[in-house]
Amino acid sequence: MHKVIRDMEASVVEGEGQPLISCPKAYLESLKSFYASQQPVKHPTEECIEKHLLSLICDYVDDLSLQDRCCILAVGSGNGSNDLLFIETLSNLRREIDNKWQVFQRSIEPDEKMLELFRARAEDLPELLTSRADIEFEWRLMTFQKYVEQKKKDNVKFEVVHFLHSLYYVGLETSLEHCYEKELGEKGVIVCAFADKKSTFVRYGQEFSSQGLILNAETYYSSKEVKDVAEKNGWKYAECPGETRLCDITAIFDRSSVKGNRLLDFLTSRLNVAETVSQENLQIILDFWENECFEDCHGRKVVTMRMVTVFIFKGF
Repeated sequence: MHKVIRDMEASVVEGEGQPLISCPKAYLESLKSFYASQQPVKHPTEECIEKHLLSLICDYVDDLSLQDRCCILAVGSGNGSNDLLFIETLSNLRREIDNKWQVFQRSIEPDEKMLELFRARAEDLPELLTSRADIEFEWRLMTFQKYVEQKKKDNVKFEVVHFLHSLYYVGLETSLEHCYEKELGEKGVIVCAFADKKSTFVRYGQEFSSQGLILNAETYYSSKEVKDVAEKNGWKYAECPGETRLCDITAIFDRSSVKGNRLLDFLTSRLNVAETVSQENLQIILDFWENECFEDCHGRKVVTMRMVTVFIFKGF
């Protein structure tokens, strides 16, 4: 298989086709197909927040729960489901404290429809959350790159900056350095959710990175690259144990399957990949996923996806 990839015709050009992220509607449909393919269905980011966030915060940030106010910068908020779970989980730190926690969150999201969904969620917060915290949201309808460009003097410094599967699209090293130096206060935490370096998704990016079929190499960053940046800068960091999922990719081998085509778009980060690459290269892509998968007890073709979260600590 590796020889086949190396022998791919030089006629493939990097500009062929469009990155999936360039079409938000198609991206969301593909993302839904990806979520639906996972076993168990619960998203690993949610499980990681619920299982590991508090323990890692408590291990390294001993005074966060004592602060009456917490400012959060959320990059790539989407519809807000992960953001609200993040805040609710953090609020558990203050269960024994009588006064309400004052939370300010600046949410950056370039998709207007997603931001509107988040606004609607924010108007009907769970009672458990509102009993513990008063939350003020500030909405920024823009990309993170635009946010960085237009940011001048800003008296808001954040205790937490989080990238929950959004750092793929904003430039890893420069974004981390900007947040560490410009967004965090004297003390703070950057939280990044990423695929593990051994994940099949990451290996796909590595295999095809020099073949002209990867339109956005940053899509395939792993947690290792985050840790490399932290080590290069001498930052303190920790990594959670991670959550492993089996992803049912049976449908991608059925060319008539709408679900399969959407899932293949997500796995390759290309818009309409089956229509925008040659049949030869499409077969090479499918061969990769065929070789990476195994059949489960139900005869489904599954691959392993492992997600981890890296915490970078400043001033602790």
